[in-house]
Formats: sequence, structure tokens, C-alpha cells
Amino acid sequence: MVENEKEPAALRILRNAGISVRRLDYRYTEGGGTGDAARQLGIDEHAVVKSLVFDNGQEGEERRAVMALMHGDTRVSLRKLERLSGIRRLYPSSPAAARELTGYLPGGICPFGLISPVPVFLQETLLQMPQLFVNAGRRGVIAVVSPRVFDLVSPIVGNFASTGTHRV
Repeated sequence: MVENEKEPAALRILRNAGISVRRLDYRYTEGGGTGDAARQLGIDEHAVVKSLVFDNGQEGEERRAVMALMHGDTRVSLRKLERLSGIRRLYPSSPAAARELTGYLPGGICPFGLISPVPVFLQETLLQMPQLFVNAGRRGVIAVVSPRVFDLVSPIVGNFASTGTHRV
């Protein structure tokens, strides 16, 4: 970590909550995704948590959005997430909308310290992992955590994994 660099938000939030967290740094590559991060760090992509933001395509007061936490190598079923969230239609949020809703740049989005009250949905199988690797609120920084750390954001736990071929 560069001496004058501010600590990434998620690391600060977790440490302030008394949670032990380890930091991993990697070279962020635009569009590299969880596969690139896992390869660089020598970790299993299945244990990397992707934080995906979806919304109903509306603007302003009409916008309804959710965050989905999913295994890095697993797709989200929008149909299952729509059913679970009660939102009739969900679409992947644009990078600008995701940043506006979370306060984080895509590629560094995490569920901790969101600037909007976005409900967080957690893929139930993440809870079976001994440790997880989640963005720490900045591109190229990963927090190594226990699955129980997500209790801080009171997630809605369910199965919204896809078996289809469309990757989200």
C-alpha cells in the first residue's frame, strides 16, 4: 500500500467493525473480471465474490435496484433474482448507475458502505465456503474474509444461480 494512499472503504469499514481482514492487491485490468483477479492472485475463482448491481431501468424516484453477490465463476439468473427481489424486470446497471448507487467504480464495487440503501442478495452457496475474496471498494484490492462478514449488510440469502449460457 502506498504510504499516503487512503485505505479502501471496505477494509476500513470491516476493521472498524472489529473484523479481521487480509488485503490482497493485484493489477486491475479493464474487463478482466473475477477470472483475471483469481489468476493473478492464484486463488479459486469460485471463492471470488462478484458484486453485481441491477436495476429496473427507471430513473429518479422510480428506480429500484439490488446488489447480487455471486461466485465469480457462476452466472446470475435474472429471472430468479427478479422473483426473489419482487422487482418485475431487472437489467444490469450501467457503469454510471452502478457508481451512483454504490459510490464505487465498477471493478471495485463491494457491499460495504453503499451510498444508497440498495438491498443486497447473497447466493446461498457462498456461505459454504471457508473463506471468500471480495472487492474492497477499490479496483485492484481484494479483502479476504469469512462468509459471516456479510451479516454486516443483512443480506437476503437465496439461490439465484443460473444454469443457462448467458453470463451476467
